[in-house]
Amino acid sequence: MSHLSANEKTAVRAALRQERERLLAALKSALEESGQTQYAEVLGRASGDSSDEALAVTLGDLSAARVEHELRALKAIDAAKGRVEEAGFGLCEECDARIPVARLIANPAATRCVKCQDHFEHTFAGQAHASF
Repeated sequence: MSHLSANEKTAVRAALRQERERLLAALKSALEESGQTQYAEVLGRASGDSSDEALAVTLGDLSAARVEHELRALKAIDAAKGRVEEAGFGLCEECDARIPVARLIANPAATRCVKCQDHFEHTFAGQAHASF
């Protein structure tokens, strides 16, 4: 059983939806700015998973760091949406401590508590690793 209440899960789901919408808008903007309007249209019809977004970026042959970052973040959001109902959602993947609900709402794809995330970022500083 999850340690999050029904209300907390609802708040996290809402944060996930909002972050996903923000990321889709950022990706669409980046595609439009690069002249890839036909692929930006694919994002406008996105179905609910990142496959259409990945297709748009791949077809657009974009390697801009901004687009890559937004796409990684979008995939993390989609993965978090699938984990919300799991018993371990909201527990740090490193130390099993509870991730505060406020952190999950602020960063709904978070998989580590602040202490473990800080340690991870310090350990892997300068390396190409996602910090979710």
